[in-house]
Amino acid sequence: MNNEIQKLHLAFHGKIIDHLGIQMYQSPTAAIAEIVSNAWDADAEHVNIDFNFQSQDKANWSITIRDDGHGMSFNDCQRRFLNVGYNRRETKGANEKSRKKQRPIMGRKGIGKFAGFGIARFITVETVCEDDSELTKFELDLNTIRQGDSYVSTQPLEISVLEHKRQQKEITKGTKIILHDLKIARQIPEEQFAKSLARKFLINSTADNFEIRLNGKELPNGTDLPNIELSFPKDFPDADIKSRNIQINSDGWATERLPNGKTVQWRIQFCKELINNEEISGVTIFAHKKLAQRPFMFNMTGGSASQAGPEYISGCVVADWVDEFGEDIISTERQRLNWEHPELKEFQVWGEKLLRRLLSIWKSKRTEKKLRELEGKVSKFSDRIHALGLEGPIVKKALEKIASIEKINQEQFIELGDAVLLAWEGGRLKGLIDQISRTDELNEADLVQILIEANVITALHTAETVQAKLLAIQGLKERVEKRELENAVRDFIAKNPWLISPKWETYVKERRLDTILQSAAKDSLNSDDEFRGRVDLLLSSGDHLLLLEFMRPGLTVDKDHLYRFNQYTDYIQDRINTETALGFRRITGYLVADNIANKIGMSTTLENMQKNQRFAISWDSLIKQAEHWWKDFLINVKARVPDDPRIQAIQSSK
Repeated sequence: MNNEIQKLHLAFHGKIIDHLGIQMYQSPTAAIAEIVSNAWDADAEHVNIDFNFQSQDKANWSITIRDDGHGMSFNDCQRRFLNVGYNRRETKGANEKSRKKQRPIMGRKGIGKFAGFGIARFITVETVCEDDSELTKFELDLNTIRQGDSYVSTQPLEISVLEHKRQQKEITKGTKIILHDLKIARQIPEEQFAKSLARKFLINSTADNFEIRLNGKELPNGTDLPNIELSFPKDFPDADIKSRNIQINSDGWATERLPNGKTVQWRIQFCKELINNEEISGVTIFAHKKLAQRPFMFNMTGGSASQAGPEYISGCVVADWVDEFGEDIISTERQRLNWEHPELKEFQVWGEKLLRRLLSIWKSKRTEKKLRELEGKVSKFSDRIHALGLEGPIVKKALEKIASIEKINQEQFIELGDAVLLAWEGGRLKGLIDQISRTDELNEADLVQILIEANVITALHTAETVQAKLLAIQGLKERVEKRELENAVRDFIAKNPWLISPKWETYVKERRLDTILQSAAKDSLNSDDEFRGRVDLLLSSGDHLLLLEFMRPGLTVDKDHLYRFNQYTDYIQDRINTETALGFRRITGYLVADNIANKIGMSTTLENMQKNQRFAISWDSLIKQAEHWWKDFLINVKARVPDDPRIQAIQSSK
């Protein structure tokens, strides 16, 4: 060795970019959020994101992000943008503000500017510096940057400059970044992307003078939620506000000082329904207007954290100071904080205590509300509860315990309440229901047991109901076989219209059209001796009429009968069309007889009738059709709980 001083050269190889975190930006939202952050730092007021997916060839797809910030000079591009790992805060301090608008700087690590490589091969940068209208345009190719096998290179990588000039006259300042040769399999859903990107920032477009648009449309407010039930601190009891020394601003946000002297702002809301979106379920922490911790529950464990409450929470906490330490405690892709850091210990304790208090208030108010609603809903069961005599209070108390479980909505509660009452009335589940009424607090394990048995009880009740219907069909069959086709059959079907079809179970006998029916029969049917002595029945539901004509025993329906039946039905249709006050809009007709003639032309006539909702059917087919519907239904009901002997013991028919 000689005495000459040797120099070491530190350079980087392109593959080191992967290790610095580019792979963390493989979602379009995460990648573009970093570019938007740079626009904020550059004092931009407008950022326009455009998805260019018109081409059938995916190779031509691109994403353009354009801002009107101060832009970069050629020197800025070299010294700052192309300096991998350049950390501006180490140079200018953790509390650096933007050049003109004095915004808190979002950028920190110096790697976010390459986030576009997470979803694209090429990044084209075109920037105009506001100081002297200097234009610089260059392109980065990830494949070129990654070339070679070594991780260290002594030679800097040369970047091709596509354009560089000083403009003769002032032109629009700002930076345009184009991502192309995209690594996405399908077009990005605009609405979903817009909401996700908005949730990365805590920016008020009016107050912060910063607007983001996607394909010409302004991004929604990422903190807006529908169906809010409670909003804190607004819904805090006065005692809590006083004891915590909370200051509430006009927007409903709280300002609170932690024991360590740090200040936080927060707003936490409870929705009426479960929140199924992980991007808003929990509490999000922002620092310098940007996401620092994705939604979480301050690492709560046990107690309230294991209950349903957290699934209804969505909130935000602003803690700028977590992004102002000399060391970095926010993950590279800004998804989580390092909660092992000693500076965050009191912050976590504060957050956990706050959430436990909010959950306690929410649960109390929710139970009170459910009990109030229960009183109204229980009135539906009041006669049945009263009929239970001394046992009534036991059942009512059990229903109140069930109502206190957060995961049960009102519709589910009413259904479960019906099942509980049915079970008690039928002598089933009495022991379990009595136990529920005596317990201090109903837990979810008890609820699961109730739901399992309630499912069996509901199926049992349904099966018994279907069995009764099948017995009724058997009764109709016996009447038909005995030729009892006069008023007894008519009244039987009027009481049980589901015999024609299950969908007509709610239909009732219609008497307002008696005069019209008489006129129609006189004009259309009475001239035919074979129609004399028929039995007709008219049922209705809503705007629908159901007409049934029962032919005399022993008759076979032929084309002439069909013609007269159509005339009869047309007459009624015309009359109800003019009697608009009755509210009927359509009519379905059935002509029922012993047999349907099998003659030339009958099939064509029947097909044409069917188009107008008019049908001819034999008694045998009508009964077999009804049996088929309800037997299949019973089979399906029994299949729900195949191991329960009570249900399997129910027979479909004799």
